[in-house]
Amino acid sequence: MGHIDHGKTSLLLAIRKLKVPSGKPGGAITQHVGAYEIEKDGRKITFIDTPGHEAFSLMRSRGAKVADLAVLVVASDEGVKQQTKEAITHIKQAQIPFVVALNKIDKPSSDPQRVMREVAKEDVLTESMGGKVPAVSLSAATGKGIEELLEIIFLVAEMENLQTNLEDSAKGVVIESFLDAKRGATATLILSQGRLKPRQIVGTESTFGKVKSLQDFQGKTLKEAQPSQPVLVLGFETPPNVGDQIRVFASIEEAKAGLRATLEKAKKVQIARTIQESEEKQLNLVLKADALGSLEAVEEVLKNLPQEKVGLKILRSEVGQISETDVKLASHTKAVILAFRVKENATAKALLQRTKAKVLRFDVIYDLVEEVRKLMEKTLKPEIVKVTLGKMKVLVVFTTEKNRQIVGGRITEGQVKKGAQLEVLSREKELKGKGKIINLQKNKKDIAQASKGEEVGILYEGQGTIEVGDILAIYVEERTKAEL
Repeated sequence: MGHIDHGKTSLLLAIRKLKVPSGKPGGAITQHVGAYEIEKDGRKITFIDTPGHEAFSLMRSRGAKVADLAVLVVASDEGVKQQTKEAITHIKQAQIPFVVALNKIDKPSSDPQRVMREVAKEDVLTESMGGKVPAVSLSAATGKGIEELLEIIFLVAEMENLQTNLEDSAKGVVIESFLDAKRGATATLILSQGRLKPRQIVGTESTFGKVKSLQDFQGKTLKEAQPSQPVLVLGFETPPNVGDQIRVFASIEEAKAGLRATLEKAKKVQIARTIQESEEKQLNLVLKADALGSLEAVEEVLKNLPQEKVGLKILRSEVGQISETDVKLASHTKAVILAFRVKENATAKALLQRTKAKVLRFDVIYDLVEEVRKLMEKTLKPEIVKVTLGKMKVLVVFTTEKNRQIVGGRITEGQVKKGAQLEVLSREKELKGKGKIINLQKNKKDIAQASKGEEVGILYEGQGTIEVGDILAIYVEERTKAEL
């Protein structure tokens, strides 16, 4: 866990390259919670990669809670950052032991001692600072310190006496799930106790199913899954929610009875679910993503967008390709379809060509957020800003007709421009009227503008009557782009 770009993924890749048995390296390591297993001297460690992007705070929190211990990665050339602090908070809330990995010691600007002092300010005292938290200086780029990190992890595990019972009924947690076009609902699980085998009935808070097959992170078929082993499970009716607790049931009927949420919730089809309503403006959205973790992250960042002026309403939010139903819903409700790392199926593609439904595709969550922000701002009318130009004291009134007057005076502040607006203020500074400068003259010649100290005549049109001694406050109104 740690701040973005501090080398978490590089470190995991380096460990995996050194310690994963031969075969293709499975698991997703960028914007999903990936998990894989390494082996050292006959002992095994399962690593769960919690993405560093700030939008995945919820996923990082779950990652900490499912883990037996955590590795806090801090770049030794940059030090403690915002997401470093956030990761420390999650680790403390999960109440699990952890190790500080001071990465990038190969960099010339590396200063591990400075970083440990910064970490100490966050109430994390490493052993060299008189505390109990182990710290390892390493480099994911060169591999230096990685063996020491693994040894420290084994040592902490022994000291914490991390054990479980294989004979208990299988229990665990879902760390990722998605809908595979060919294989159906799949989920990555980490068991906390017991063994999981094919043909067993499993259930979570949101779905259930009969285990069709089990695969390790390399795609190898397993006869059974054991505690702390990352395993891909096929056989769920629908993708379970990330963070769901999983357990084994005696029958499908018992699994159904054990659900704490409806199957509709598990499908993540949330028609007319409002993030935040706005009486003024509203932007309708249909969200489609490649995995539930991504979906939750998108929803989380959208919630954080300011919605005092424009409300966001999610009409549908689910995993999988854009379907014909999605396009029809977007077309009827004038919603925008946000596609995060997914495409439309053939039927939806044909329908999109015949409708005005709009699809925006993204691979990076920051881009998605910025585009939604722009869409929200486009729904707002431009804001009218009053810009003060100057003031003029009225010295003489030449003519007065209905709603028009010709008056003369001296400019006491700023400028006066032809076509500008003005407010008529009495000597007591009370507002008497508002109008516009139709024409501006100096020495009986038309001019475009005049400045402080000059005496001019103006043709005024508007409400209220101008009198000698009044102050004319000159201003213009400018349209500016509305912001959220």
